[in-house]
Amino acid sequence: MLEQELHYLLMRAFHASNREVLAQVRETGLLPGQPKVLEYLDEHDGCTQKQLGEGCALDKSTITGLLTRMDQQGLVRKQTAADDRRVSLVCLTEAGRRHAAFVRQGFAAVDALAWDGIGPEERAAFLQTMQKIIANLQRNGGNSGKSNQ
Repeated sequence: MLEQELHYLLMRAFHASNREVLAQVRETGLLPGQPKVLEYLDEHDGCTQKQLGEGCALDKSTITGLLTRMDQQGLVRKQTAADDRRVSLVCLTEAGRRHAAFVRQGFAAVDALAWDGIGPEERAAFLQTMQKIIANLQRNGGNSGKSNQ
């Protein structure tokens, strides 16, 4: 029964959440992946591209493509770090900050929808359990030696 399998439920939850987020921000013209980049930069403005990729769970080529488009849209810019000229930092522009604020509202609306009818104690227990699940999966690093299915 797939409805009792964690991997299946995680996939279903991710896709349902992602659809709702995209519906919330559709009018902004943002492309898939851009809302979570804006949300991350809203909290970590001036981070490296590597930090951004790790924070958004995106690989290097995906984050590069997203940032190229977002730079062309005027949402982000890169600047050289003052303490190490070899390091490039990703920063929000004013337009990026406005979009990030809108995205935050959209994410909050999706969270409210997801938490509907779930009390504070149940929420806290769920979040604690999810954090443990994520830590367990990251500890293994995708190296179980089994196929990725």
